[in-house]
Amino acid sequence: MSFDPLIARPSETLCLCPRIDENTDASSTRRLALGFGLAVLAQALALAQLPQAALLIAPRAEQIGWPLALLLIGAALASFPAAALVDGFGRRAAFALGASLGVGGGLLTAFGMTHGHFPAFCLGALWLGLAQGFGLFYRHIAASALGGLRVLAGGALAALAAPLVVHASEFAGGGAASLLCAALLQLAALFLALRLPHGFSKVNASVSSAAAVDGASFRSATHFALATLAGAAAWAIMAAAMLRGPLSLALCGAAQSLIGGAMAWHLLAMYGPAALAARFPARFPPLASLVAGLVLLAGAFASLRLSTSPALLAAAMAAVGVAWSLANIGALRLLHEKGPPSRTALALHDLCLLGAAAAGALAF
Repeated sequence: MSFDPLIARPSETLCLCPRIDENTDASSTRRLALGFGLAVLAQALALAQLPQAALLIAPRAEQIGWPLALLLIGAALASFPAAALVDGFGRRAAFALGASLGVGGGLLTAFGMTHGHFPAFCLGALWLGLAQGFGLFYRHIAASALGGLRVLAGGALAALAAPLVVHASEFAGGGAASLLCAALLQLAALFLALRLPHGFSKVNASVSSAAAVDGASFRSATHFALATLAGAAAWAIMAAAMLRGPLSLALCGAAQSLIGGAMAWHLLAMYGPAALAARFPARFPPLASLVAGLVLLAGAFASLRLSTSPALLAAAMAAVGVAWSLANIGALRLLHEKGPPSRTALALHDLCLLGAAAAGALAF
């Protein structure tokens, strides 16, 4: 492989890295899907423990939602740094940094939980959120909507193992063991990130430009706004359900194993439909999937609020996951329907979604 000698300068060594077209690199897509899957497994373990641990160690009742909200705030704060680092330093450095934060966050939350130290627990949740924000950007690296769905499908495959991993970690030592296991999964994601191609994706920097006035650009901006606003509503409801579900199960006297299992199956429901959408994309039209997801999400959340039995609560959480998945499939396909958006637009999209999720958790 030859390189332009004019750019082979010590101050610009990053320019030597070849660009990669993810549309033709199946191996790269598989690695991205595996990295996203590890992030989903770590998320399952963290989400199964944060609300219940906060219920035990939070100084005041109104602070119970803080750890989950900080996790989501951290994910939102990571949106723009993740986009900037992927472009400026390559995916290897960006995703390795995110996974490193996840390792520290898992260890710190385990420490805060075992020692009853709520500030340390909240700081660890924030770090886990920063790692999750980097992990979510895996789905945007694939240059097309179908590639992004394939990465989401990797999350579905990982979520299949979530119930087993959650139960095994709880059997090994309870909540602290689950958080330590989340740290180990982030460590595995770190090693995977170090094996990713150190390249830079080709992106369309002109999408959603404020100066664009032609019809195609207007439709792209409209699709971006619709996907972002509808996706933000879906994430807000999902975050409220993630906090309300485990706490409602605990108040109903459900066993710890049932609560962890319900969260794991909820995660599987969140990503399972993406595997079908990646295999049969024509059966998931963007706008129809988005509308159906939002309608079903409202009904599932209402059922979650009204249910009083553990079985119905667990079923409602799974329904929330499926509805959220449909809404996100529609939003992702709508976002990429008129071509790949710029990294800035994708970061803004994630920031709005995760900010709405944090607001939903705090509002509960």
